[in-house]
Amino acid sequence: MSAAPSLLVPLKDLCIKAVASNFSSNPAHGKLPDAHVCRAVQVLPLDLPLELAAALTGDEEYWKKRACVRWRNCVATAHGGSWKQLYMEQNLQEALELFDAAAGDIAALRRLMAFSRRFVQGLRVQQLPSHLDLQLLFNAMEHSPASLSVSYGQRCVGMDYDRAAFGASLADCRCLARGLALTETLVVLELSNNGLDDDKLRMLASGLADNTSVTHLHLSHNRISDRGVRALAKLLDKNSVLSLLDLADNHLHADSGRALARALSHSRALCSLNLRLNRLGDEGCAALNGQQQQQQQQQQQQQMAPLERLNLSSNGAGVGLLPSLCSMLRCSTTLSELDVSSNAFSEHVAQEVVAAVSSSALLGLDVRRCALGATAEAAISEEMLGRLAKVQRKRLLGA
Repeated sequence: MSAAPSLLVPLKDLCIKAVASNFSSNPAHGKLPDAHVCRAVQVLPLDLPLELAAALTGDEEYWKKRACVRWRNCVATAHGGSWKQLYMEQNLQEALELFDAAAGDIAALRRLMAFSRRFVQGLRVQQLPSHLDLQLLFNAMEHSPASLSVSYGQRCVGMDYDRAAFGASLADCRCLARGLALTETLVVLELSNNGLDDDKLRMLASGLADNTSVTHLHLSHNRISDRGVRALAKLLDKNSVLSLLDLADNHLHADSGRALARALSHSRALCSLNLRLNRLGDEGCAALNGQQQQQQQQQQQQQMAPLERLNLSSNGAGVGLLPSLCSMLRCSTTLSELDVSSNAFSEHVAQEVVAAVSSSALLGLDVRRCALGATAEAAISEEMLGRLAKVQRKRLLGA
């Protein structure tokens, strides 16, 4: 018997295939209807030159396929919900992380930065062994990025581990400071776990002094101590735009608490301050609590913006903090979240804390591992949950 006749492929399918396969040499759809254009985009090669693909197609399915083929565990929600933005941001991140200062093509990297600026909103550089001058990034990417996270170091080094290769150097901080003085679009800066000490922070502060865009500054897990915090506190004046400051897990003592307390009396923007895992002690924590009470009066007179979130957990505070803490809880009407967990209080003062909480305006108070006793912890937790439920009900009802 003769073989069954083969089915003919429709001419429009052949045209769509031809358009897709020749897109790199002839990047045009001609007069194809929109429905056929969508089909052509679906079968476009995933190895098209980046500049051509980014300029001519915004189809999310195409960028999703291209990203998932190149990387594992891609999540677009972390990139504004856009697969194209995800691809462009991770492509630039990879180029920065793998750049070789000795043999790399700096001109090609500049071209990539300049081209990517239209699509990149945030960068999370997890290693930077080249110690690239980040001033190049701000110069090439005008109006971008809005968020920058940098970790100076190397990943997966194995037996080639070298302690000197980890952490930002003073020269790195000098270059970054120059870039910060120039940028007008950077909002979030994260420099956690970079071995920053007081001298390096003072260098960064010189750039932040001329910056009017950074509102979120993350400096946790570094080696910053009192001298560096005093330099940073000078930036928190009435013209400062910094609204979130994270100094968790550093080497801060009582002087840092006093310096930040003085700065809070002038700042009109700072709403969130994280100082957990330091050594402020009773004096440093009490200075911040006392400043909250003063700010409550200044807010009415000078339109100040007192803190809304304060984290003082694991700071070596004891019962000496209780008088200022209870006074602050009774007086503050703007502080919504307070964390004093893992400090050394006592069951003897538990009722005093519970009474102060009942007359406060807090929506969240964490007193776990403070030796206040299970009964007091449960009472405070129940009170916070009740207040939060009331707020959520009001929001649902539109009150």
